Amino acid sequence: MLVTQDSRASDLNGFLREKGRGDVALSFTWERYEKFWVGDTRVQDPGVGNVTTRSLSLWFAYGLTDRFTVIGDIPLIDTKGDGLGGFEERDIQDLTLLLAGRIVSFGDRVRSELIGAAGVRSDPFGYEANMPVDVGDGTDDWLFRVVYQLRWRQFYFSQQVGYDLRDNDAPDGLPFYTEIGQTWGPVTATGYCSKYIANGGTDIGDPGFTFPSNGDEFLRFGARVYGKVTDHFGLAGGLFRTRTGRNTGDTNGYSGGVVVSF
Repeated sequence: MLVTQDSRASDLNGFLREKGRGDVALSFTWERYEKFWVGDTRVQDPGVGNVTTRSLSLWFAYGLTDRFTVIGDIPLIDTKGDGLGGFEERDIQDLTLLLAGRIVSFGDRVRSELIGAAGVRSDPFGYEANMPVDVGDGTDDWLFRVVYQLRWRQFYFSQQVGYDLRDNDAPDGLPFYTEIGQTWGPVTATGYCSKYIANGGTDIGDPGFTFPSNGDEFLRFGARVYGKVTDHFGLAGGLFRTRTGRNTGDTNGYSGGVVVSF
């Protein structure tokens, strides 16, 4: 089953860092579900029970030049179901690294930018990846992203489209990520919509299926608030809710973290 996180390196907006400037964030995410989708049918199973997932994630972005930024993320995940199956796993999940670069920018009062990014997502330590409740799919994937971003005064809108080229029997996927934000002084509020479409894949219960081979899909909405405390330190918090899915948990959760800028 898909383990979610409120903030992932592969969900991009169009903000790049200046050369030699960067951000490091340490965040905690809590999420829970008691129902999940078998295929596109939402069910509840006493063998799985209520599933609670806690994630501690280290995220960073660093400007290699004014045009190119490297972005990364690695989470430690503890997930547990209180059902009869006694499913539980705690492990470091996938390391994600992306190189994002500005393709073109134009406009003055209303600024438009097109960003391209490519990178990898890999399981560095070999966790168990074929259980109903686990920390991930255990695959090595190539990630490709294109982001359009519009900025006007303190408002911005960004739209990401992408393609995940996945290995083993995990189906490739199409991630879409929409984000809007507004800044008032030291506070920035954002809302987002994250959608993932699998290119085929099995459903839970299909003959011979594995959990990594499932076509995991979801539509999720969320909101975040970031407050700058000093020029180099800030606090962030957010919440999210899954609206529809396929072979994934009907999750809701919240997150909080600290951000250090340098």
